[in-house]
Amino acid sequence: MNNKVENKKFFTLGKILPAMITLASVAAGMTAILLASRGEFEKAVIAIIFAGFLDGFDGRVARWFKTSSQFGIELDSLADSISFGVAPAFVLFFFSANNIKSIGWVVAILFAICCVLRLARFNTMTQDKKIPEYWSFFFTGIPAPGGAMLVLTPLVLFIATGEEVFKSPLIAISFMILVGFLMISRIPTLSLKKIKLREEIMAPVMLLFVVVLGLAYFHFWYVLSVIAILYLFTIPYTCMKFLKMKKEFEG
Repeated sequence: MNNKVENKKFFTLGKILPAMITLASVAAGMTAILLASRGEFEKAVIAIIFAGFLDGFDGRVARWFKTSSQFGIELDSLADSISFGVAPAFVLFFFSANNIKSIGWVVAILFAICCVLRLARFNTMTQDKKIPEYWSFFFTGIPAPGGAMLVLTPLVLFIATGEEVFKSPLIAISFMILVGFLMISRIPTLSLKKIKLREEIMAPVMLLFVVVLGLAYFHFWYVLSVIAILYLFTIPYTCMKFLKMKKEFEG
């Protein structure tokens, strides 16, 4: 009897917790699709934001418990393809792209495919040891969570302002095409993990963060819209920064 107990394999909660968080992000993405099909678009966007929060949290939990594994990496990518590829595509399709029927559906499929391709490339790049050091300061293309939030900008602007122009199916499919291209492109984009701040500006940055949180409490959708638009405008700056660093590293 004792030998049977000893032969059983046990897992600690810390070992399976990251995978549970990752699967919860899938549930959030699927819930976003359901909510969008019912016309509850505000809740659908919040569900995708929640999925993004979980996506940023599962890797940290894995590192805390020292349970990072190839299985976790692959599971995370599969979850991201649903939460940040399929779910946003469905949300925008139900929001307005379905008004142009087959074209809207084809573009929604293309966006989801771009997200999957971006994630597949990311997995192969993490195993590539020949990548130049300066690339570690940037993402290659827009990351999947960022792309999901960026592509929802027309919907967020509509919720914030109520202006019918943002419900145009042409705007929706234009954003899906633009963001899909940026996700699979090799354009360097901002990586917050590598940003270094001088000591003298730490206090103003923290103060600004508090102000943004306060504004978000009262004007959540406006703040979300501004953040998405500002993120787009960081891309030209990031490209110039990348070219400068490339020149410095390669001489």
